[in-house]
Amino acid sequence: MKRFRILVLHDGKPGHLSQSLGLARMIESRCLRCECEIVVVKAVPRIKLLNRLARRLVMSPTPFLRSLVFSLYRIEKRAIEMIDLVVSFGGNVVALNIAFSKQLEIPNALIGNSYSIPEHAIRAHLSLNGELGGGNAIATSVVLCRIDQVRCQRAGQELQDQGRPLWTLLVGGDGSGYDYHDADWHRLGAGIRALSEQYGIQWLISSSRRTGAAATKILQRYMDDDVCRAAIWYEDGHSEPLDAFLGAASRIFCTEDSLSMVSEAVAMDKPVVSLRPTETLPTSTHGKAINYMAKIQLLERVDINAMAQYRSNFTAPKKSYSAHLDDIFYRIVALGAVTEMLPQSSDRIASKSAAMPI
Repeated sequence: MKRFRILVLHDGKPGHLSQSLGLARMIESRCLRCECEIVVVKAVPRIKLLNRLARRLVMSPTPFLRSLVFSLYRIEKRAIEMIDLVVSFGGNVVALNIAFSKQLEIPNALIGNSYSIPEHAIRAHLSLNGELGGGNAIATSVVLCRIDQVRCQRAGQELQDQGRPLWTLLVGGDGSGYDYHDADWHRLGAGIRALSEQYGIQWLISSSRRTGAAATKILQRYMDDDVCRAAIWYEDGHSEPLDAFLGAASRIFCTEDSLSMVSEAVAMDKPVVSLRPTETLPTSTHGKAINYMAKIQLLERVDINAMAQYRSNFTAPKKSYSAHLDDIFYRIVALGAVTEMLPQSSDRIASKSAAMPI
């Protein structure tokens, strides 16, 4: 069986890695005629101020000047033999993405801003609404992430078999235009207890680095064994994978401040409720992504103030998260970033991709 190797470049930022790895895993799961291998490489600019110079050098017609781009990065490893596709997200590695693509003469996929890199240097350019790029544009409609539904469901099986229905809550903190105060955390804690009593469920709760010790202590005041089945408190030094919590829950709640957390919840194809504090003014890109996912019914938006009175208005979306990924994949195939990987005829691939937003 043919081997298809995908090089995932990232700068160490979790959100950037999550989206790039999510794209690679999406391709891997849909490549039916080959065996995929994903090579993850961390690359950090030696001097960030030289990023603009790197982007100019990589577009030079002179091979020697293009090769200088590699010297401007600290590259974790160079397992780049026989790579078939390079993918990345984030301005810090845009130039390196293009450099590998040109050096190895392979297609590339770029998520987000191209930072003035010409369209012809990018085979597939992914953005939320397809507003970036031209003929190479792909509208993702969802935020990509690394979640594997099957793995999560398997991990959550043991928790599901222990009694009452389970809901999961992923808790973030200040960031991306969301500011939390003690009153917000108290209302969230009260909402947790109220919904547990009303719906006869128990919670699986995970906090994050941004939640903070003070907020964690407030939330823990509302917890007991009857309300909370299990918890991962970041302040206790726990950083366990969330696979089991995502897989075991029949409904997932998530604070809106982290697109990574929201996308991981949505990727499970379950009812998702996003929670926002009183003081909310999300950044443009962040707010656009949240609003769009709500518009296409991948999530419900609820104020933390109203959580205790929550009544489900969930309506199954016309297109699931997985179906959105299918559309992205067909468009990538049509652009030639991935070839000869599907059992369908090329005519079917072309017709399906033609119907997608560009």
